[in-house]
Amino acid sequence: MAGGPPSFVSLRYSCARSEAPPWGMRYDIRGFTLLELVLVLLLAAILAGLAWPPLARARDGALVRAARDELAVTIARTRSSALARGGATFVAEADADRFWIRDAGGDTVAGPVNVRARYGVGLETVGGPVAELRYDALGIGRLASRTFRLRRGGAEAGVTVSSYGRVRTW
Repeated sequence: MAGGPPSFVSLRYSCARSEAPPWGMRYDIRGFTLLELVLVLLLAAILAGLAWPPLARARDGALVRAARDELAVTIARTRSSALARGGATFVAEADADRFWIRDAGGDTVAGPVNVRARYGVGLETVGGPVAELRYDALGIGRLASRTFRLRRGGAEAGVTVSSYGRVRTW
């Protein structure tokens, strides 16, 4: 093979012997060793492990707030449905983690919304497993004072309904 460039086999052979490649070429291997790859993956796993708990708390808080907002909007919608339909009732079943709106005739107007299935959030009512908030034709809640708690992990949010049916979130 005199006079021409060597074949791949001869170049590989000369590099394998830790000799400089012939013909003035530079011997340059690019890449990472197995040890470097393992260390980078280990560092990434440690950083992901450190970041996971705050991210999980933030996710739980966001889901609880979203469920709380939907609960508050549904209670406010019950008031407006009462004005339009001559009365309405907001019904929440804590055992089933769901709530809905019924009109004065007993027909379901909206829902049921299952917060456990939609947000992964548990619903609790203060004062019994089933809460009914009745609004008259003027949109006033009669003795409608209730508190609802929504929980997921360490996150908690709630909705408090006053005696006259006003909604406050916390």
